Amino acid sequence: MSDAPKVAIVTGASQGLGEGIADAYRARGWRVVGVSRSIAPSQADDWITVAGDVADPETARRAVMAARDRFGRVDTLVNNAGVFIGERFTDYTAEQYRQITQTNLDGFFHMTQAALPLMVEQGSGHIL
Repeated sequence: MSDAPKVAIVTGASQGLGEGIADAYRARGWRVVGVSRSIAPSQADDWITVAGDVADPETARRAVMAARDRFGRVDTLVNNAGVFIGERFTDYTAEQYRQITQTNLDGFFHMTQAALPLMVEQGSGHIL
């Protein structure tokens, strides 16, 4: 077993619950890759940020490659990014529905598909 610090990728990490999850991992000595459309750049040794939309497969690829290239691994993926529209479902516009499904479903798919091969290669990992 490696003594290297564990690494988490957290989507939706620029605010709210995602920011809290990322901060909690870092407080416990983990290295974290934070992903969000509006995340600020970082110079911290334990924190990489990847600005982009999780609905875009390229964002997922960049996040996993950043984790691998800088920290050498991915132990946990937290698919936290999500869109909530506080209206009745029957009142959603086609654009609102597209926003929800692209972020909440496609984002989960792309991030998991990108991270899983590296996690399997390592022989461990958790996807949340």
